[in-house]
Amino acid sequence: MSYMKNLIFDFGGVIIDIQPMAYVSELLNMGCNDLQGLHAAFIQEGVYRKFEMGQLSASEFRDRIRHCLSDHASDAEIDHAWNLIIGEIPAHRVQWLQELKAKYRTFLLSNTNPIHYEHYQEYTLKTFGFPLDSLFEKAYFSFQMDMYKPDHEIFEFVLKDSGLDPALTVFIDDMAENVEAARKCGMSGIVVNPGDDVTEIMKDF
Repeated sequence: MSYMKNLIFDFGGVIIDIQPMAYVSELLNMGCNDLQGLHAAFIQEGVYRKFEMGQLSASEFRDRIRHCLSDHASDAEIDHAWNLIIGEIPAHRVQWLQELKAKYRTFLLSNTNPIHYEHYQEYTLKTFGFPLDSLFEKAYFSFQMDMYKPDHEIFEFVLKDSGLDPALTVFIDDMAENVEAARKCGMSGIVVNPGDDVTEIMKDF
């Protein structure tokens, strides 16, 4: 794909490692009395999607989690548990992204929420000395856009907003359904499977 000019990356599971079971374990430690019921309700009611589309505030999200806890939990404690999902960005990926940015137009497109957003912005600034967004020409975050992957609308918006030719664009994500949606919008796509390192998958770029 050496003819490609534009690269659009997902964040969690591609650039930054994720560890969802750490969040689950912490909720149990905090006294969650029905974790399975909480997750099922969140899926059925679209809580995660609404939160990541900016349709549910951080306060409303915290209250939904707090409702399942047998003991009172502060906002900070809930944020800490929720942010345990977010792992680290290995230094070699940061260097690789900086090198790619010099050769390609690079972008970030992430389904995320304001609690996670503040966490990893602080993390990258503290760890690497610069904000996450500086690794890309532009970063797009679902909760700021009222859009959500894998809806075609969000891909079409990014392509138009940054003036990208989909035929010259690769989208990289850890969710096959998101990559398939990008392909239907005319882009090429790469799926990063669990345990894979994006730098190895894309070592020819």
